[in-house]
Amino acid sequence: MLRLAPDLFVPPESAPAQATPAKIDVRGLNYFYDGRQVLFDVDLGLPPHKVTAFIGPSGCGKSALLRALNRLDERRPGTRVTGTITLDGEDIHRPDTDLRRLRRRVGMVFAQPRLFPGSVFDNVAYGLRTAGIDDLRTLTDRVETALRRADLWDDIRDRLADDARSLSPGAAQQLCIARALAVGPEVLLLDDPTGALDPIATARIEGLLADLRESLTIVVVTHAPQQAARVSQRIALFHDGRLVEVGDTRVVFTRPRERLTLDYLTGRYG
Repeated sequence: MLRLAPDLFVPPESAPAQATPAKIDVRGLNYFYDGRQVLFDVDLGLPPHKVTAFIGPSGCGKSALLRALNRLDERRPGTRVTGTITLDGEDIHRPDTDLRRLRRRVGMVFAQPRLFPGSVFDNVAYGLRTAGIDDLRTLTDRVETALRRADLWDDIRDRLADDARSLSPGAAQQLCIARALAVGPEVLLLDDPTGALDPIATARIEGLLADLRESLTIVVVTHAPQQAARVSQRIALFHDGRLVEVGDTRVVFTRPRERLTLDYLTGRYG
Protein backbone atom coordinates (compact mmCIF):
# COMPACT_ATOMS: atom_id res chain seq x y z
CA MET A 1 0.00 0.00 0.00
CA LEU A 2 1.20 3.51 -0.78
CA ARG A 3 1.79 5.43 2.49
CA LEU A 4 2.11 9.20 2.61
CA ALA A 5 3.01 11.38 5.58
CA PRO A 6 -0.20 12.94 6.99
CA ASP A 7 1.53 16.23 7.84
CA LEU A 8 2.25 16.82 4.16
CA PHE A 9 -1.41 17.19 3.33
CA VAL A 10 -1.92 20.94 3.32
CA PRO A 11 -3.74 22.96 0.66
CA PRO A 12 -1.36 23.87 -2.19
CA GLU A 13 -0.88 27.38 -3.38
CA SER A 14 -2.62 28.33 -6.58
CA ALA A 15 -1.00 26.44 -9.43
CA PRO A 16 0.74 28.58 -12.03
CA ALA A 17 -0.77 28.74 -15.48
CA GLN A 18 0.57 26.26 -17.99
CA ALA A 19 3.41 27.76 -19.98
CA THR A 20 2.29 26.14 -23.23
CA PRO A 21 -1.14 25.38 -24.69
CA ALA A 22 -2.57 21.91 -24.17
CA LYS A 23 -1.94 19.45 -26.96
CA ILE A 24 -5.37 17.96 -26.30
CA ASP A 25 -8.04 20.01 -24.55
CA VAL A 26 -11.22 18.43 -23.16
CA ARG A 27 -14.05 20.79 -22.23
CA GLY A 28 -17.48 19.96 -20.79
CA LEU A 29 -17.24 16.37 -21.98
CA ASN A 30 -20.19 14.08 -21.37
CA TYR A 31 -19.79 10.63 -22.84
CA PHE A 32 -22.44 7.96 -23.31
CA TYR A 33 -22.41 4.42 -24.62
CA ASP A 34 -24.56 1.31 -24.23
CA GLY A 35 -27.36 3.59 -23.08
CA ARG A 36 -25.56 4.95 -20.03
CA GLN A 37 -23.42 7.95 -19.22
CA VAL A 38 -19.82 7.11 -18.31
CA LEU A 39 -18.24 10.58 -18.16
CA PHE A 40 -19.70 13.76 -16.66
CA ASP A 41 -18.62 17.34 -17.46
CA VAL A 42 -14.90 16.58 -17.77
CA ASP A 43 -12.57 19.57 -18.23
CA LEU A 44 -8.94 18.55 -18.75
CA GLY A 45 -5.92 19.84 -20.64
CA LEU A 46 -3.13 17.45 -21.67
CA PRO A 47 0.17 19.32 -22.02
CA PRO A 48 2.73 18.39 -24.68
CA HIS A 49 5.90 16.45 -23.85
CA LYS A 50 4.57 15.20 -20.55
CA VAL A 51 3.18 11.90 -19.30
CA THR A 52 -0.30 12.35 -17.82
CA ALA A 53 -1.52 9.40 -15.74
CA PHE A 54 -5.23 8.65 -15.37
CA ILE A 55 -5.87 6.90 -12.06
CA GLY A 56 -8.91 5.78 -10.09
CA PRO A 57 -10.86 2.61 -9.23
CA SER A 58 -12.15 0.22 -11.88
CA GLY A 59 -15.16 1.59 -13.73
CA CYS A 60 -14.41 5.23 -12.88
CA GLY A 61 -14.24 6.35 -16.54
CA LYS A 62 -10.48 6.69 -17.07
CA SER A 63 -10.31 4.14 -19.91
CA ALA A 64 -13.49 5.55 -21.46
CA LEU A 65 -11.86 8.98 -21.66
CA LEU A 66 -8.70 7.48 -23.12
CA ARG A 67 -10.71 5.83 -25.89
CA ALA A 68 -12.67 9.03 -26.48
CA LEU A 69 -9.47 10.91 -27.27
CA ASN A 70 -9.18 9.22 -30.66
CA ARG A 71 -12.87 8.32 -31.11
CA LEU A 72 -12.18 4.62 -30.70
CA ASP A 73 -15.75 3.81 -29.65
CA GLU A 74 -17.19 5.53 -32.70
CA ARG A 75 -19.25 2.51 -33.80
CA ARG A 76 -20.22 1.24 -30.36
CA PRO A 77 -24.04 1.15 -30.02
CA GLY A 78 -25.46 4.15 -28.23
CA THR A 79 -22.24 6.18 -28.33
CA ARG A 80 -22.92 9.88 -27.90
CA VAL A 81 -20.72 12.84 -26.99
CA THR A 82 -21.45 16.36 -25.85
CA GLY A 83 -18.78 18.93 -25.14
CA THR A 84 -15.53 19.19 -27.08
CA ILE A 85 -12.17 17.48 -27.50
CA THR A 86 -9.65 19.51 -29.47
CA LEU A 87 -6.28 18.45 -30.86
CA ASP A 88 -4.05 21.46 -31.49
CA GLY A 89 -7.19 23.60 -31.32
CA GLU A 90 -9.21 21.55 -33.84
CA ASP A 91 -12.40 19.81 -32.72
CA ILE A 92 -11.92 16.08 -33.37
CA HIS A 93 -15.70 15.66 -33.75
CA ARG A 94 -15.97 17.98 -36.74
CA PRO A 95 -17.99 16.31 -39.53
CA ASP A 96 -15.02 16.46 -41.90
CA THR A 97 -12.58 14.78 -39.48
CA ASP A 98 -10.59 12.00 -41.17
CA LEU A 99 -10.67 9.23 -38.56
CA ARG A 100 -7.74 7.34 -40.08
CA ARG A 101 -5.60 10.46 -39.93
CA LEU A 102 -6.79 11.20 -36.37
CA ARG A 103 -5.81 7.71 -35.23
CA ARG A 104 -2.40 8.04 -36.85
CA ARG A 105 -1.87 11.29 -34.94
CA VAL A 106 -3.27 9.84 -31.71
CA GLY A 107 -1.99 6.27 -31.36
CA MET A 108 -3.36 3.66 -28.96
CA VAL A 109 -1.79 0.74 -27.07
CA PHE A 110 -4.00 -1.66 -25.12
CA ALA A 111 -3.54 -3.59 -21.88
CA GLN A 112 -3.16 -6.92 -23.69
CA PRO A 113 -0.78 -6.88 -26.68
CA ARG A 114 -2.89 -7.02 -29.85
CA LEU A 115 -0.66 -8.72 -32.36
CA PHE A 116 -1.77 -9.52 -35.89
CA PRO A 117 -1.09 -12.87 -37.58
CA GLY A 118 2.21 -12.61 -39.42
CA SER A 119 5.79 -11.59 -38.87
CA VAL A 120 7.33 -9.05 -36.54
CA PHE A 121 8.10 -6.88 -39.58
CA ASP A 122 4.55 -7.08 -40.93
CA ASN A 123 3.09 -6.11 -37.55
CA VAL A 124 5.15 -2.93 -37.34
CA ALA A 125 4.59 -2.12 -41.01
CA TYR A 126 0.82 -2.63 -40.84
CA GLY A 127 -0.13 1.01 -40.27
CA LEU A 128 2.36 2.24 -42.85
CA ARG A 129 0.90 -0.05 -45.50
CA THR A 130 -2.62 1.02 -44.53
CA ALA A 131 -1.47 4.61 -45.11
CA GLY A 132 -0.38 3.66 -48.64
CA ILE A 133 3.35 3.22 -48.11
CA ASP A 134 4.53 0.17 -50.05
CA ASP A 135 8.12 0.98 -51.03
CA LEU A 136 10.24 -1.74 -49.36
CA ARG A 137 13.17 0.53 -48.55
CA THR A 138 10.91 3.09 -46.92
CA LEU A 139 9.08 0.39 -44.99
CA THR A 140 12.36 -1.16 -43.84
CA ASP A 141 13.72 2.18 -42.63
CA ARG A 142 10.51 3.13 -40.83
CA VAL A 143 10.19 -0.29 -39.17
CA GLU A 144 13.76 -0.14 -37.90
CA THR A 145 13.29 3.40 -36.61
CA ALA A 146 10.09 2.41 -34.77
CA LEU A 147 11.71 -0.65 -33.21
CA ARG A 148 14.65 1.46 -32.06
CA ARG A 149 12.32 4.03 -30.50
CA ALA A 150 10.51 1.19 -28.72
CA ASP A 151 13.86 -0.08 -27.38
CA LEU A 152 13.35 -3.41 -29.15
CA TRP A 153 15.66 -3.32 -32.17
CA ASP A 154 18.72 -4.89 -30.56
CA ASP A 155 16.62 -7.80 -29.24
CA ILE A 156 14.62 -8.40 -32.40
CA ARG A 157 16.75 -7.35 -35.38
CA ASP A 158 17.50 -10.98 -36.33
CA ARG A 159 13.90 -12.13 -35.79
CA LEU A 160 11.96 -9.78 -38.08
CA ALA A 161 10.61 -12.72 -40.10
CA ASP A 162 9.46 -14.64 -37.00
CA ASP A 163 5.80 -14.94 -36.08
CA ALA A 164 5.08 -11.96 -33.86
CA ARG A 165 2.93 -14.14 -31.61
CA SER A 166 6.03 -16.08 -30.54
CA LEU A 167 7.37 -13.09 -28.59
CA SER A 168 7.34 -12.84 -24.81
CA PRO A 169 4.55 -10.68 -23.31
CA GLY A 170 6.95 -7.81 -22.62
CA ALA A 171 8.46 -7.87 -26.11
CA ALA A 172 4.96 -8.17 -27.60
CA GLN A 173 3.88 -5.01 -25.79
CA GLN A 174 6.98 -3.16 -26.99
CA LEU A 175 6.15 -4.37 -30.51
CA CYS A 176 2.67 -2.87 -30.19
CA ILE A 177 4.26 0.40 -29.12
CA ALA A 178 6.61 0.23 -32.12
CA ARG A 179 3.62 -0.34 -34.44
CA ALA A 180 1.95 2.77 -33.02
CA LEU A 181 5.16 4.79 -33.34
CA ALA A 182 5.79 3.72 -36.95
CA VAL A 183 3.07 5.99 -38.35
CA GLY A 184 4.48 9.07 -36.59
CA PRO A 185 1.91 9.91 -33.90
CA GLU A 186 1.95 13.12 -31.92
CA VAL A 187 0.05 11.62 -28.99
CA LEU A 188 0.38 8.11 -27.53
CA LEU A 189 -2.43 6.64 -25.41
CA LEU A 190 -1.68 3.57 -23.28
CA ASP A 191 -4.40 1.67 -21.43
CA ASP A 192 -2.75 -0.13 -18.49
CA PRO A 193 0.18 -1.21 -20.72
CA THR A 194 2.03 -3.15 -18.00
CA GLY A 195 -0.92 -4.72 -16.19
CA ALA A 196 -0.12 -8.18 -17.58
CA LEU A 197 3.70 -7.91 -17.39
CA ASP A 198 6.32 -9.04 -14.90
CA PRO A 199 8.38 -6.46 -12.97
CA ILE A 200 11.33 -6.54 -15.37
CA ALA A 201 9.17 -5.97 -18.45
CA THR A 202 7.22 -3.32 -16.54
CA ALA A 203 10.40 -1.40 -15.69
CA ARG A 204 11.43 -1.50 -19.33
CA ILE A 205 8.13 -0.04 -20.50
CA GLU A 206 8.27 2.63 -17.80
CA GLY A 207 11.77 3.64 -18.88
CA LEU A 208 10.60 3.78 -22.47
CA LEU A 209 7.86 6.27 -21.59
CA ALA A 210 10.44 8.60 -20.07
CA ASP A 211 12.34 8.62 -23.37
CA LEU A 212 9.28 8.96 -25.61
CA ARG A 213 7.83 11.99 -23.86
CA GLU A 214 10.66 14.08 -25.28
CA SER A 215 8.88 13.88 -28.64
CA LEU A 216 5.30 12.90 -27.75
CA THR A 217 2.36 13.76 -25.55
CA ILE A 218 1.63 10.61 -23.53
CA VAL A 219 -1.44 9.56 -21.60
CA VAL A 220 -1.34 6.35 -19.56
CA VAL A 221 -4.11 4.64 -17.62
CA THR A 222 -2.78 2.75 -14.62
CA HIS A 223 -4.35 0.93 -11.70
CA ALA A 224 -1.19 1.40 -9.61
CA PRO A 225 -0.67 4.80 -7.95
CA GLN A 226 2.98 3.84 -7.42
CA GLN A 227 3.44 3.50 -11.16
CA ALA A 228 1.73 6.82 -11.79
CA ALA A 229 4.17 8.43 -9.35
CA ARG A 230 7.14 6.91 -11.21
CA VAL A 231 6.21 7.66 -14.81
CA SER A 232 4.06 10.79 -14.88
CA GLN A 233 4.43 14.53 -14.53
CA ARG A 234 0.65 15.09 -14.35
CA ILE A 235 -2.04 13.12 -12.51
CA ALA A 236 -5.80 13.03 -13.11
CA LEU A 237 -7.95 11.12 -10.62
CA PHE A 238 -11.42 9.94 -11.66
CA HIS A 239 -14.33 8.67 -9.60
CA ASP A 240 -17.75 7.59 -10.91
CA GLY A 241 -17.14 9.22 -14.28
CA ARG A 242 -16.07 12.55 -12.84
CA LEU A 243 -12.68 14.21 -12.70
CA VAL A 244 -11.88 14.64 -9.00
CA GLU A 245 -8.47 16.28 -9.16
CA VAL A 246 -5.75 17.04 -11.69
CA GLY A 247 -2.34 18.57 -11.21
CA ASP A 248 1.40 18.16 -10.99
CA THR A 249 2.20 14.63 -9.86
CA ARG A 250 4.38 15.67 -6.92
CA VAL A 251 1.79 18.16 -5.69
CA VAL A 252 -1.12 15.72 -5.97
CA PHE A 253 0.81 12.99 -4.13
CA THR A 254 2.03 15.23 -1.31
CA ARG A 255 -0.64 17.95 -1.02
CA PRO A 256 -3.88 16.75 -2.62
CA ARG A 257 -6.74 19.24 -2.56
CA GLU A 258 -9.53 16.66 -2.31
CA ARG A 259 -10.18 14.21 0.50
CA LEU A 260 -11.17 11.58 -2.07
CA THR A 261 -7.70 11.86 -3.61
CA LEU A 262 -6.05 11.30 -0.24
CA ASP A 263 -8.28 8.31 0.43
CA TYR A 264 -7.45 6.74 -2.94
CA LEU A 265 -3.70 7.31 -2.67
CA THR A 266 -3.57 5.86 0.84
CA GLY A 267 -5.66 2.81 -0.06
CA ARG A 268 -8.79 3.71 1.89
CA TYR A 269 -10.87 3.08 -1.20
CA GLY A 270 -10.39 1.93 -4.77
